Amino acid sequence: MTALTAEDFSALDALMAPRSVAVVGASDDPTRIGGRPIAAMRAAGFRGRIFPVNPGRSAVQGLPCFATVAALPEAPEVGIVAVAARHAVEAVAALGAKGCRAVTLFSAGFAETGDEGGRAQAEILGIARRHGMRVLGPNTLGVYNAGIGYYGTFSSSLDSGFPRPGPIGIASQSGAYGAHLAVAARDRGLGASVLVTTGNEADVTVADAIGWMARSETVEVVCAYQEGFRDGPRMIAALEAARAAGKPVFLLKAGRSRLGAAAAAS
Repeated sequence: MTALTAEDFSALDALMAPRSVAVVGASDDPTRIGGRPIAAMRAAGFRGRIFPVNPGRSAVQGLPCFATVAALPEAPEVGIVAVAARHAVEAVAALGAKGCRAVTLFSAGFAETGDEGGRAQAEILGIARRHGMRVLGPNTLGVYNAGIGYYGTFSSSLDSGFPRPGPIGIASQSGAYGAHLAVAARDRGLGASVLVTTGNEADVTVADAIGWMARSETVEVVCAYQEGFRDGPRMIAALEAARAAGKPVFLLKAGRSRLGAAAAAS
């Protein structure tokens, strides 16, 4: 990984505030992983274009469905990949060839599972680099930006209500912990309108998310959860960007104790 300058964090715009999204592995069932993002975005009034991709359906949740990424009428700004790991590499390659700018990879079964999964993750990152795409994940719960109604996540926390509008941004390596913070904020009447969960951090890290929030016009305070750092200069650049913008960052670093390290590794 290489450290980013403050200006470079805007490269995450397609991931964080897209105007069009393709959901690969789209489901007509709003409770399934491939159906939750579509259902949430439609309920929240996302104004961008949603392109479900599933070779087995002609329509998904009332939207026209496309058999392949290549068949899409335009290049989506972000692609959500909600297929099994064995199909994820092909999906990312298709999105890159179409001209997609960013990918959120829900799929698990990569570096968190061992060497073979690590090689598959490296292959995905290589494909993304060749096409100039940013990758969130794999093994991520996703991202949402409530201010524009974008919900690129399969979090079940939305079943009990959408986040309140407000100035808090949450960046978490752990999806479960990030969703917990978001629900806790909502239930206490706090507005946390942006959530990013980074998962395996093949590419996009908590530092990147903090850096993007430092430039955001809506986020004023950042709450972050980090299990491990692999690029210190990248985090320093993000924190410097937040400081320059006058935005405090509250960061919880887990895994310092033996018990905490075991929990983070799980």
